[in-house]
Amino acid sequence: MMRIGLLAKATGVSVRAIRHYDGLGLLISAREDNRYRLFQAEDVERVRMIQLFLQAGFKLDEIRERVPCFRYGSTSLDAPAEEVRALYTLKIADVSAQIAVLQRLRDKLIAEVAHLDTQTHHGPIRLKT
Repeated sequence: MMRIGLLAKATGVSVRAIRHYDGLGLLISAREDNRYRLFQAEDVERVRMIQLFLQAGFKLDEIRERVPCFRYGSTSLDAPAEEVRALYTLKIADVSAQIAVLQRLRDKLIAEVAHLDTQTHHGPIRLKT
């Protein structure tokens, strides 16, 4: 068992973030009589996995609800490959949709810049609509 400060040091994640993960149910702590949180050695790997999913673009709620090894207070870090594949496929679709929106925005901005380049006077700018 380890206290939250040691878990934070072992993972490079702030104590505040670990408290947040614990509050969301991504980690499950025990409490000492003095109410200090105690974590298992396996929680080092769980925090690292949370960080990996966050870096891949997942939100904490998505991790809690969709990643098999974090659902329902699971203590196992094992996740069936097909479930993880399905999760990644959903995230890829989400990222692709975001990219499409950003590409449309980029195209619109490029068109606006081109329109501004054609205006030679120094009066008010009229944006294309």
